[in-house]
Amino acid sequence: MTGSKKLSWKGILYAAAPALLYTALSNAVYNLCALSGLFASAASSRLLMQAVSVSVCLLFFGWYAYQEGIQLSSGKKGMFRYPASFCYAMAVVLCGIVNNYLFSMAMSFLKDVSTGYWSVVQVFYNHNLWLEILTLCVIAPFAEELVYRGLVYQRLRRQGSETKAAVLSALLFGVLHLNIVQCVYAFVLGILLAHIVNRTGSLYAAAAAHMAANLVSVLWTETNLLDMLNQSGGRMYTAAVVCLLLMGIFLSYGNRMMKGKG
Repeated sequence: MTGSKKLSWKGILYAAAPALLYTALSNAVYNLCALSGLFASAASSRLLMQAVSVSVCLLFFGWYAYQEGIQLSSGKKGMFRYPASFCYAMAVVLCGIVNNYLFSMAMSFLKDVSTGYWSVVQVFYNHNLWLEILTLCVIAPFAEELVYRGLVYQRLRRQGSETKAAVLSALLFGVLHLNIVQCVYAFVLGILLAHIVNRTGSLYAAAAAHMAANLVSVLWTETNLLDMLNQSGGRMYTAAVVCLLLMGIFLSYGNRMMKGKG
């Protein structure tokens, strides 16, 4: 990723505006749902309100992206595009698993600064599994990709280099999760997701990878389907290293398949 253009603060704020609006809009809709009292009797009331808020954001930013002329998919075709997208999705999933292991290892140091993260866990998890999958693994990832890799990243990309656009959009993605644990997690994934958009030319590929990572997280947390990922002690360190190596392999294969594609 190269480029010589210089970003201005005005340009950065212009690019960041959709992300700030997304955060404000989702919080406003969530609070309106809470004030309405319509969800008070539901066992999964907080997750239902979150589902409504991200659905409103998806509809609004879908319209906004259309008005802005945001590219969801470029002309990068080729027979390797979909296998490469699969490799990239696997890399993002493995990155998420490594992040979870690292978080578990660092828990003794993060207890005092991860309060916000546990509040998020209480809202999103321990509810109806299918509602979690719909909200966390379908609606929210697509809405976030429209905003962060669509509007924010593409606005930054038009002003400067791919590297700066990827880092700044990922940093904003992390910071606006509003807690230190998700900030680090989202920043790293944001870099990978921007890389996917750059290499494949497809926002759909990034959204699919984001959905896959969230699905693994939900299934790992809420079911016993991925119990093999539950490791402790030395095995956790080994599992983290293995996943990190596999992530590098999948990322490398994806890059090789998309090399030179226009």
